[in-house]
Amino acid sequence: MNADKKIGQSGLRSALTKLVGFLEVLAGIVIATMMVLTFIDVIGRYVFNEPIFGASEIISALLALAIFAGLGVANARDDHIVVELLDQRIRGLSPRFYDIVIQLFSIGVMALIAYVLLDMAIETWHQNARTYVLEMPLFWISGSVSLLALVSVVSQVLGVYLKLTDPTPKTAKAHPT
Repeated sequence: MNADKKIGQSGLRSALTKLVGFLEVLAGIVIATMMVLTFIDVIGRYVFNEPIFGASEIISALLALAIFAGLGVANARDDHIVVELLDQRIRGLSPRFYDIVIQLFSIGVMALIAYVLLDMAIETWHQNARTYVLEMPLFWISGSVSLLALVSVVSQVLGVYLKLTDPTPKTAKAHPT
């Protein structure tokens, strides 16, 4: 039974690694596209007096995609910026319980964000909402962001599950004092 559990965990770990790799590549492509578009827009504006029509609208949409692709990576790795003001005393009472409560709270909040974004995507679909300048269908932007938020929840759940079921001893992260 223990061997089956290890095989299942290695499969989940492999799936999470592939998912995180996909999100990293997606975020990299989106950020590179934003960079090139911004560069060309600035050159066009100041050198040729011809900016790219709708560049800021495209960059705004790409920024949302980059944020939620990166959030999936950060959630999977549990690699967020943390400010610890009061939690050392609370964590000292029961570190494992504390970590589980924090992770469950984080998953709940991320699931709520994904739900709200999905609701917004459905609403933009029904209203046939479009962007102001380029008149792109907002559903494609809001739908993509809500899908990335859902992927972020899945990656966070997988990361937490693998972390909690990992039989190897945990090494404490170094915290600057």
